[in-house]
Amino acid sequence: MNLQAIFVANLTGFFLIFFLFFSRFITKTKSDTEEHSFEVMMTLAMIACIVEPLTFAVDGIPGKLPYWINLLGNTYLYYANGLGSFLWLLYLDLKLYHDRSRMKKIYYKISVPVGILLLSLIGNIWGNYYFYVDEHNIYHRQPNIYIFYIYLMLCAVYSLVLYYRHRKTHGQIAFFPIYMYLTPIIVSSVLQMLFYGISLAWLGTALGIVALYMSLQQQNTYLDTLTGMYNRLYLEHALFRMRRDFSTHYYGAMIDMNDFKEINDTYGHSAGDQALRDMADLFRKVTSDNTTVFRFAGDEFILLIKTFSEEDICELKYRLESAVADFNSQKIHPYKLSFSMGYAEFDRENDTNDSFFKKIDYAMYAQKKDYHSN
Repeated sequence: MNLQAIFVANLTGFFLIFFLFFSRFITKTKSDTEEHSFEVMMTLAMIACIVEPLTFAVDGIPGKLPYWINLLGNTYLYYANGLGSFLWLLYLDLKLYHDRSRMKKIYYKISVPVGILLLSLIGNIWGNYYFYVDEHNIYHRQPNIYIFYIYLMLCAVYSLVLYYRHRKTHGQIAFFPIYMYLTPIIVSSVLQMLFYGISLAWLGTALGIVALYMSLQQQNTYLDTLTGMYNRLYLEHALFRMRRDFSTHYYGAMIDMNDFKEINDTYGHSAGDQALRDMADLFRKVTSDNTTVFRFAGDEFILLIKTFSEEDICELKYRLESAVADFNSQKIHPYKLSFSMGYAEFDRENDTNDSFFKKIDYAMYAQKKDYHSN
């Protein structure tokens, strides 16, 4: 056991998270369940980076104080692992679905067995069924501790299932590198599980948290802050990649919300903002992995659809019309949603970005003209 290497690894993890924590604090713009989950994950890991080297340092040193540092320190480390894994699932679900009612429905149930598992760590202080510290103040793992490792692996597997289920329904999540977060944590945890005496798990956790945060910060550059849809800057990037994808055809659709000015004038701009968010939520519900949605300007959205068939565009329009009708029938808000949509195929050889925008814009205004005339 190399105490110097253990202290260096964990202090590196501590300072990585500490500087990240400070950076988030000075740029923080909101406080919600999603943000709190991530902050608690960081706090648990930051404290663990201090506690773990202390448990190694006192291991085998006689005396009551080293004994309790060893016992309670290792209890905290398993607690931080267990709670942190649960919070990761919570954070991931909110990041993917943005649905707190879904979160409460699922995770209130999951929290019961997780809570029992975490509370069992208190009983272990006297029961010694997970680990114990012997009369020489040496830490020993019991076979039952693999219950915790199985739980951690199940959390990792469930997060992957959650991610790919969402990806199958709603398309790939750009800038959400789930493997960049999970890989260093899993690899370091497995190594530490197999080879007692090395300390890599919390350094791996710190690396995963930092990698995830850096990617999400990049995502913020390309997201519209009001609706959560991609913005016009990312649209330019998507068109650049689209020109180089010869494996399929693309269609573009311009969608403009009808009577949006009337919503603003009648109910106020906060209602107009909510109407835009409602429309974005409907896009998330009806689009699949072949469609990317962008907020173009004001109440205008652009959809890029990867397909060889114009029928897919008509089907998408039908699903969106049905979703809007269902939304209006629920009378959640005093306003009603409506939209006009025009689309055209992307001509890779002849279309510039501007000519493509004009083409789908013209098709959209043709339908809007019909809407107002009727």
